[in-house]
Amino acid sequence: MSAKKSTSKEISHNPMKQRVFNTPRILRHTPLILLTAILTSCATGRIDPTDPVGENAKQIDGIMRLSGYMATAVGIFVAIAVVVVIVKFREKPDDDPDELPKQIHGNRKAELTWTVIPVLLLVFLAVVTIPAVFDLSGKSDGRTIQVEGQQWWWQFSYDVDEDGIHDIVTANEIVIPVGEEINLDIRSNDVIHSFWIPQLNGKKDAVPGRVHHWRISSPVPGIFYGECVEFCGLSHANMQMRAVVLERDDYEAWVQEQLTPATIPADTAAKRGYDLFGRHCVSCHVVNGVYESAGNGNANLTSGYAPNLTHLMTRTSFAGSIFEMYKDDGSVNIADLREWVRNAPENKPSRPDNRQGMISFAETLSDSELDDLVTYLLTLGGPPPLMPS
Repeated sequence: MSAKKSTSKEISHNPMKQRVFNTPRILRHTPLILLTAILTSCATGRIDPTDPVGENAKQIDGIMRLSGYMATAVGIFVAIAVVVVIVKFREKPDDDPDELPKQIHGNRKAELTWTVIPVLLLVFLAVVTIPAVFDLSGKSDGRTIQVEGQQWWWQFSYDVDEDGIHDIVTANEIVIPVGEEINLDIRSNDVIHSFWIPQLNGKKDAVPGRVHHWRISSPVPGIFYGECVEFCGLSHANMQMRAVVLERDDYEAWVQEQLTPATIPADTAAKRGYDLFGRHCVSCHVVNGVYESAGNGNANLTSGYAPNLTHLMTRTSFAGSIFEMYKDDGSVNIADLREWVRNAPENKPSRPDNRQGMISFAETLSDSELDDLVTYLLTLGGPPPLMPS
């Protein structure tokens, strides 16, 4: 009896035995784990790289799908081979445990087979991929838009003349006409960023001191979403962007509106907000026609730039595109806009003390002053030609 008790005690405290006894519990949770992984992989949200729209994006998608199909075929073949080996060479009851299966080390035919086949597959992928890489990096005959990444938003400058003056400057939303391939000159004003609107094209880095060429286009109007995909600091995850693709007539009307400078408002509250803007905001921001002395090249920001607000209300988003400018019913999202002006660092992680991001006015402006300032911002342009669906 004592020997049996001792054995039972040894088993109960043996960690290897405990691991074996717990295995069924792990297996019971395996389906739930797999289902969670599958559902997570499908949750792409607004940014969907599996639904290319532009020709450049479709070209990339075709290569990715081809390589995926090839990898799947190789994986299936390897899995079948593993199963065959396990079944064919499993130990049988009458086998001699000291006898080894027939060895094929040095089998030239086998080694050539599993070497040549992968090489041929890789050569085939290279033949398909390399021309696409050069094609995607080339420039079209269309217009060029300058793209600048900075912590933590994007600036787009249109129609740059010989003196480097931009007729139109937008923030976080690049607006293009439908059916036209647009050249992008991508750069950075501070650290490395990466431009990515997956439904229109792949990723392209924005590097300080360098200009990278890229192209985007869409055969259909709509709003396509993207983000920075190179870790660039504290609020990298909040550095989003949008491509707004308009019908030709809508695009021409948008251009004409963007070329119209702002004016001093006549409304009393908006005029008070205009004066407050002049005291607190012009050290960083530009409003063409009334406040143009600051902005580009100012020393108050690490990047030297802050969003041009001349036609703020023509945009569908603000604050690095993390907030919608308009509600579903078409009314302005005044609550978030006011809160952003009041205390931007509380709404989007930044380092204003290090000249990275917008400062807080929570201790500077009273509630009535905030209302007046927002009232002035509401006068900067009309509603956008296309709203998010």
